[in-house]
Order: sequence, then structure tokens, then C-alpha cells
Amino acid sequence: MRRQDPRPWICVGLLAFVLVYVGCKSETDPPRLKEPAAAGVQPLTEHPAAPVDSNKLFANFGTPAGVLIISGERNGYLEPCGCSEDQSGGLIRLYDMVDRLKQQKWPVALIDLGGLVKNPTAARGGFEQTKIKLDYAIRALALLKYSGLALGVEDLKVGVGEALGLFLNSLGDQSRIVVANVGPLETYQSVFAKSVTTAIGPVKLGITAIIDPALLEGLADPDREALLPKVTRPEDVLPGVLADLESRSDYQILMVQGPPELAKRMATAYPGFDIVVSTSEFPEPLSSEPELLNGGKTRLITVGHKGRNVGVLGFYSDPSNPPKFQLQILNKRFDGPGTATNAMKKLIQDEYRETLKAAGVVENMLRHELATAPSGSRFVGAETCKTCHPRTYENWLETGHASAFETLLGDKKPNTQYDAECVSCHTTGFEINSGWISAEKTPHLEGNQCENCHGPASRHIAEPDNKEFLKAMHLTADRADKNRQCIQCHDEENSREFEFTRYWKKVVHNGLDNYKDPRVHQPLARAKPAPEPSRPKEPLAAPGGGR
Repeated sequence: MRRQDPRPWICVGLLAFVLVYVGCKSETDPPRLKEPAAAGVQPLTEHPAAPVDSNKLFANFGTPAGVLIISGERNGYLEPCGCSEDQSGGLIRLYDMVDRLKQQKWPVALIDLGGLVKNPTAARGGFEQTKIKLDYAIRALALLKYSGLALGVEDLKVGVGEALGLFLNSLGDQSRIVVANVGPLETYQSVFAKSVTTAIGPVKLGITAIIDPALLEGLADPDREALLPKVTRPEDVLPGVLADLESRSDYQILMVQGPPELAKRMATAYPGFDIVVSTSEFPEPLSSEPELLNGGKTRLITVGHKGRNVGVLGFYSDPSNPPKFQLQILNKRFDGPGTATNAMKKLIQDEYRETLKAAGVVENMLRHELATAPSGSRFVGAETCKTCHPRTYENWLETGHASAFETLLGDKKPNTQYDAECVSCHTTGFEINSGWISAEKTPHLEGNQCENCHGPASRHIAEPDNKEFLKAMHLTADRADKNRQCIQCHDEENSREFEFTRYWKKVVHNGLDNYKDPRVHQPLARAKPAPEPSRPKEPLAAPGGGR
């Protein structure tokens, strides 16, 4: 019998190995936009091919004169916020990217569309933490030496006077709020500019921005008109600003704070702008490439929300080489060795959370009654529940909910137990009267306990057979799902793979305990209540809230 040649099978085996390896490798990427290999509105042949260097950023850019980095709509995300390992974004990663570009000897400039924070009255961390966060976001932009920051109405919602004061004190000497159609009170004019120019190598960039006047008019702040007295239509100022920029820069850039339709209309009306930066309708851009307008002359760019992506434009000394664009995901590629000690990490992890701790944002959180609980109900803690529900208690101990507070203490990020955004999902009764205050004052409420789902139990333990109190604490799968009770914490940042039906099976505990013993129907001594903070209380419908 003739011996079979093994070489074809060896080739097949090698091919299968490569396919399996590539497939496994792709699973490590976040399930968002994949990093484009050669994204850009111009064909790659427009730029001479550069030798592939796995350590070089934007290798397909060749050797640009410099790069412009565009960020915006950070929405309060100074860093990836949550427990999922594969999150993207964060200022520490952006700092790493900028630092590595500078090591490549590429000049770098940065601009931001605004929206550093979002809706402070409904933010998970509360109003006071949002103000502190805005301050540190502004400091971060100053540390990175941003050339221009567009004026975002969300940033003004901490209070127009408060926001302008933070810009004045924290923005630094090299950065400016750029807005062509708004004039501030004289006190703040030193940090405002109708336009700015910046050079990256021999290339000069002219930058301006506008804000939709309707957004400012809808701002419920009595100080707005006094502190920002001059608000005009973009059409009244852009022709003059554009003409001025064209006379002293090679490329003209417009940032538009307003609906995406406004950005598109401005881009079409003023084709002199080479780059127009728009707000994003969706958290992620629908395309990794800009939309081309005005016969391809103008590029309309969006970067999405939460600081996950930045736009990067490479500019060239040769005018015949058009700028090259790439939408860059700030993923683990930018967890370089320097990120553990760089200046940005020190600012937005160490200093920021030390400030939260010193300000007592968790302890001083504005609290309210829980509308769905019987009047006068207070939190008693899972140890009290254990008296009549021992097997249910033991079942809870086996879940991640029981150790939720310990995970904060063991977090590689410092002082997360003083961060209200973290504490809200790792303690019991946060933001509710008699709920979590601190490890010193309310240690019996550490972790995500029974009462986060069932409500405060003091009335129930005082009258175990009271049907009204039993009904208030009864939680069905249908009710939990419809009220989005779990998704408040098991959101995209914390449970990327969360699916209610599958997760519910891990915590459901029907029928674990026997209530025939008459002692479980007797009133329990009420647990010692935690001291009430001496703060004004505001009745709200439910705990928690979005960022």
C-alpha cells in the first residue's frame, strides 16, 4: 500500500490553528466598533505606505506633520465606570495615547466638543459629586493642554456661575472655551475666545465653535442672562469668524453644540470649514468614518459618548496630501506601563477621590423616602432578616451581592468606597432615609442586601403577619423586570452580558424557609436605627438614577 503524503494535512492543521487563534483573539475586543485597520475618508494610497510597526500608533498615517485629537460628550466618565473588564474610554488612556504620540515625535493638539458632565440632578453620584467631577474634568483638559473646549449646556447645569468659576480657576493658561456666538460677563472673558489657532508642526489649525441659542434659553438658571449676556444666532457671527480663520490658518474647524441637524446645516451653509464636529445621536458613532459634505471638502465627525472613542486627524506638510482620519477606541491597548503612575492617574483617581472623601459626598448625599415602602419603614440589615429567613440568608451569602462592599475595598482604584457612583450599587438603601451612610455609621448595611430588592423591613419585622407590609415587600420576577430594578446596577458598564431571566435564576429563593415555627410570627426587636443626617430631605419616587 502506497504511503500517503502527510504534507496537505499538515497545511490544513496549520490553517485551522491560525483561524482558531484569530477567532479567540477577536473575542478580547469590546463588542463595539472594532478598531479600523486603515480608517479614513481618503484611500490609503494617498499616503506612502509605512513599514508595519506593532508598537507605533497610527502606523498607516505615515509621517504626518502632526495630529489633532477630537473628544467630546464625556458625560461624566473620567474613566471607565463599572465592573466589566473590557470597558473602553478614560482620560488615563487618552493621556497614555498622547504621551506615546509625543514619543513618536508627532506634534499633538486637542479639542473637545464639551459635555464633560451630564444632568447633575439625576446623576448617580449626586449633584455635589458632579460639580467636583466637572472641576477635575476641566483640570484634566488643562493637563493635556487642550487648545479649545466648546461650551456645553450640560456643563452649565451645575449652575452657570459655578461652572464659569471652575473654568476660570481650573482651565489653565493654554486652554480656552471657544464659542463664537456667546459673550460672557467681563469677569470671565479671559477664558473665552471666539476662535483660536494652534500649530502642529508647520500646519496651522483655526478652531471655532457655536452653541444652539435654544439650549441656553432652555437653561433654568436665573444667572444665565447676567453671566452670559450676549447670545446671538450662529449665522450672525460665523461668516466673519470663518473669514478671519481662513486668513491665518491652513484648515478651519467648527464644533457645534446642538442637535446633529444643526451641525449638518452649518457645515452645508459654510463650506469653508474643512472639519465640522457634531454631537452624537447615539452612544457609538454609526460609522468609523466621517460623513463627507460639500462635494467631499467638509468632513462631519462624531465621536460618540462617554469618552470611549476619540477622533484622530493626521495633517501633512504637503498640501496635496489630505488629512487622514481614524476613529480610535480607547481600549486596553492604551493601558501602557506608564499609566500606573502618570500625572493623569494621579489627578483623576488619587486626587479626585481624596476630594470626594474630604467633601463627604457619600455621607452628605441628599436622601429621600422610598415611595413604594410603608410610611415610616426603616432599613434593618440582613442579619435581622436571618432570624426568620435563615436558609434564604445562607443562599444570599453565596451570591456576589453579599460581598459587594468588599469588592470596593479591594478595588485597584483607590478610595472607591467614598465615590457615590460606586457606593450606590455596593451598599443597601443608598440615597434613602435610614439607608447607607458610611462604614462607621451603618456597617449593618454593607453589601447589596435583601432590602435593596424588598424594601426597608422595620414595619414587617414589627408585624410579621401584616398583609399590607408583606405585600409591599413581595417581589416577583415580573415586577422586578418591569420596574428595571436590577438594571439600575446591572447596566452596560457593570454587567455587559446581563440578561434578566438568566440572572434572576441565580438569586431567586422561593420556598427555602419553613414558617411553621410560631416564633417567626412574633414581632422582633427593632434594630437600632442609624442616626439621621441633618440635611434637607427631598421626596422622590424611587432610589438611584442614571449618570
